Amino acid sequence: MPRLLITGISGFAGRHLAALLLSRGNEVYGTVRRADSRAALAALATRYPALRNEHVRIVDMSDAAALATAVATVRPDGIFHLAGMTFVPASHADPTAAFRVNVLGTIHLFAAVRRHHPSCRIVLVGSGDAYGWVESADLPIRETCPFRPMSPYGASKAAADLVAFQWARAYGLDIVRARPFNHVGPGQQPLFVCPDFARQLVAVERGAQPPTIAVGNLDVVRDFSDVRDVVAGYAAAWERGASGEAYNIASGVGRSIREMLETLIELSGLRVDISVSPERVRTTEVPVVIGCADKLAAATGWAPAYAWRQTLAEVLADWRARPDAEILAAS
Repeated sequence: MPRLLITGISGFAGRHLAALLLSRGNEVYGTVRRADSRAALAALATRYPALRNEHVRIVDMSDAAALATAVATVRPDGIFHLAGMTFVPASHADPTAAFRVNVLGTIHLFAAVRRHHPSCRIVLVGSGDAYGWVESADLPIRETCPFRPMSPYGASKAAADLVAFQWARAYGLDIVRARPFNHVGPGQQPLFVCPDFARQLVAVERGAQPPTIAVGNLDVVRDFSDVRDVVAGYAAAWERGASGEAYNIASGVGRSIREMLETLIELSGLRVDISVSPERVRTTEVPVVIGCADKLAAATGWAPAYAWRQTLAEVLADWRARPDAEILAAS
């Protein structure tokens, strides 16, 4: 079976991707940024003993030497590059860090592969946020849509995507570019809107919060997929995607944040009020974002498997299973 390396294996998508690849019998390795990130993999390692502790290396993406050592030592057949800054507000707070991690880190990885194991196939995980501002005529967004990013995060992911194109064409690296749109599911941090709503609802259930849900702009429309569908898209792109090509991973369905919240409230069985918090409203929101994944489907046969309501029910169940201390710590 292939030997596969996941950068950022302890992250939200990284853990789900590791579970998928391990369930298929692959030999899985990973990188994490901090020693305490290994704790996030404990449950996964219990379920899949093949993910041994020595398979996970502490590597900062800005450390070219450490990345080179990891690639030279593991010599993977495939790399899924997920590590990076993923939270848009954090990129506004520190644009330099967003580019250092998301762009320079990507260059370091490509350089390590080119030097030590050039036959390795890489899936560069970009973001639908790279498309940025889209007009109604651009919808649904296809891979030919130009990049017009609206945040440092989006700009850094657009830049990393272009770096991947350049290294594939100029240096012959086997790189497939994945462009996932918003994804949700069990295990996501409450920095993001869906798990934040679920956490607040559970806090209300437990009497730890008044029956009022704090929200931002509920009228923006986004393309949400289950994280397990998204990581299946990464695997499909690695297995059957064309080298040098870019593939959107999206549901093709636009849903408002309001619709998401209303469904979560219905699933919770609670009666709550809604309060708009100014600090939760972003000033550079794109009103409507809907992706098209026809290209990935045609090339690989990929298709979403999880129903939207099922995903939201599992997000709510995930937060209901957490201890009070974790619910309150995220407040």
